[in-house]
Amino acid sequence: MSILILMRHGQSIWNLQNRFTGGVDVPLTRKGIKQAKNAGKELKNLGISIDHVFSSKLSRSIETARFVINNCESSNNKKIIKVSALNERDYGDLSGKYKDELVKIYGEKKVLDWRRSFKIKPPKGESLEDVLKRVKPFLNKKIFYLLKKGKNVLLVAHGNALRAFRLATGEYSVKNIFDVHIPPCVPVIYEYKNNGKKNILSVKDSKNNITSKFTYQIEDLGLRPSIVHRNLSSKELIKIAIGRNEGVLTKTGALSVTTGQFTGRSPEDRFIVDDKLTHKTVDWGKINKPFPPEKFDQILDKMKNFEKSKELFVFDGFAGAEDGSRLPVRMITDHAWQCLFVKTMFIEPTAEELEYHDPKFTVLNINDFEARPELDGTRTPTFILLNFTKKLAIIGGTRYGGENKKTIFGVLNFTLPGKDIMPMHCSANLGLNGDTALFFGLSGTGKTTLSADPKRMLIGDDEHGWSDKGIFNFEGGCYAKTINLSKKAEPQIWDAIRDGAVLENVVLNPKTMNPDYDDDSLTENTRVVYPLDYIPGAVIPSVAGHPKSIIFLTADAFGVLPPISKLTTDGAMYHFMSGYTSKLAGTERGIIEPQPTFSHCFGSVFMPRPAEVYAKMLGERIVKHNTNVYLVNTGWSGGPYGVGKRFKIDYTRKMVTAVLNQSLEKVNYEKNKVFNLAVPKSCPGVPSSVLDPKKTWKNKKAYDKAARGLAKMFIENFKKFKKVSPNIKKAGPKS
Repeated sequence: MSILILMRHGQSIWNLQNRFTGGVDVPLTRKGIKQAKNAGKELKNLGISIDHVFSSKLSRSIETARFVINNCESSNNKKIIKVSALNERDYGDLSGKYKDELVKIYGEKKVLDWRRSFKIKPPKGESLEDVLKRVKPFLNKKIFYLLKKGKNVLLVAHGNALRAFRLATGEYSVKNIFDVHIPPCVPVIYEYKNNGKKNILSVKDSKNNITSKFTYQIEDLGLRPSIVHRNLSSKELIKIAIGRNEGVLTKTGALSVTTGQFTGRSPEDRFIVDDKLTHKTVDWGKINKPFPPEKFDQILDKMKNFEKSKELFVFDGFAGAEDGSRLPVRMITDHAWQCLFVKTMFIEPTAEELEYHDPKFTVLNINDFEARPELDGTRTPTFILLNFTKKLAIIGGTRYGGENKKTIFGVLNFTLPGKDIMPMHCSANLGLNGDTALFFGLSGTGKTTLSADPKRMLIGDDEHGWSDKGIFNFEGGCYAKTINLSKKAEPQIWDAIRDGAVLENVVLNPKTMNPDYDDDSLTENTRVVYPLDYIPGAVIPSVAGHPKSIIFLTADAFGVLPPISKLTTDGAMYHFMSGYTSKLAGTERGIIEPQPTFSHCFGSVFMPRPAEVYAKMLGERIVKHNTNVYLVNTGWSGGPYGVGKRFKIDYTRKMVTAVLNQSLEKVNYEKNKVFNLAVPKSCPGVPSSVLDPKKTWKNKKAYDKAARGLAKMFIENFKKFKKVSPNIKKAGPKS
């Protein structure tokens, strides 16, 4: 029996600078020396003795071999045999050039062809085919000869030389060899038996998109994981999650997980770092709470130490489907299922995009790490901290998947207005005639359900931008509530719960492993995340034109708002800034029954800037694109919560249909004097008696009292907005 160890040299100066090195003789950096020493110590710990050492004739390879031997064996006199066949691929005219600069000049595809094509040569350089021609004879004549003699061999070379080596052994083919990245100074160990057959003892090189650029980025962040997985497939992540007991596979094929004590967001534990960038631009208050930069750094350092030598999962991709407006993001977590969550929620890159991925914002979510409030300045052990200057968010102490997506939403809400793009907490769909519709509303108002219309094409279910080109989705997936889900009422969501989807806090039948969507014993905020393309006819890429219709959704727990009303532009701005609804059970910690609330922009907890900033952008766009706006109440009728009943979803769907097909533009309206709303007298498919909320109450005086009470709440809430026109104020309810 014999052992073969393949190893790439440590970091060189030009590796660090992201330059093409090739045959140029460039020395190791201090980091490269440390990598080589650590590799030697690792081999020593494995108890492997080395009989023969081979290196290329380039100093970075020779230096690496020497440091490995010096730290692996007691004697440092072992001869290093230098072989030109092991030299790195000659990049010709590219040598010494910065890779990023060449991409700007020639484009990603051309540079990728030079780097990752078997036969294509860079100008005056070598192809991988050329390298193979010199490596293969050396392997056959020298290395195999020593292995057959029972000798242990260490071979230190370069990325492309080692790829050629592994092509020559038959381990890889031309088709998949470039799927492999060989990190610096990571031993790849093979055991060869007397019959010539090899057994891979330890292969730590990566087939999962770990590039040198990515490695340097992770290390620059200060993370030192034992294993890091990058952009694994859904199948791989599910397998790992099940193996780590993070979840179980359901009869539907979806992965089912529970999130422990946190089954909803923790808005009270969300903070924004107060520094030069944010001090005068963030709307500070109960929602956007300031956090000291030094405390952020303190917690971050603790998280780094906590995760040292542990397993991490990384997703690199984009938030935003519109070219030129999308945000390159990096999501890092310690749970495989959470990585699957963000992989599903955000937009996956192409192979070329992943190769050159440069994140403009990173989220580090270590579920199992908790803060110490008395020392770290947090409210509880749970925290969501956004640092816009460092382009980094850190999350700890919660396993609720929704914190990941809402953190990125908050980032876009802060950055996009500076680019004259309106960020919106809304769903969007597209009619067969090309008419775009937006649905604004907080969690539990029906935003996801109503936008998932079989007769229309889904653009996205939660978060969008409105640029001068039109509408675009921030996400690549959907995050829908499943409580009381039925195939009849919501067929698209029902059918989307299959392989690749993730169920959160849904109770399973232990015998059949089928989900019980009516069981709210864990939480009413049961959820599923699934890819956008699981919805038949979904718009991919998820971009569309300017909206023809906008629908504001509210769930009125008092039962006094009309089920549907048409809004003027001023009225639209008023109700957008008010953002009235009822917080529903389970959407946040501590909410066990509906509570009336005003959340400006229908998502104040995600809006770092003042409400006036977003409202101004909305008003300008409504006027410019002649968009119709309606207020739809999906809450209670015939009395308040506990007395009345929630509006039938069938009626709500018919009202929404009437908005989208312009039927409500042809009917007569009457004014609701208390709320100053234009209410249609009729709507196709909906009883007229339903349209007037007062008529649904048995006790009319009780209705009047409740209506006046809610109107006063509107008026009182709107007093906090100081920089709005009198016309907007006049468009609201009357005292």
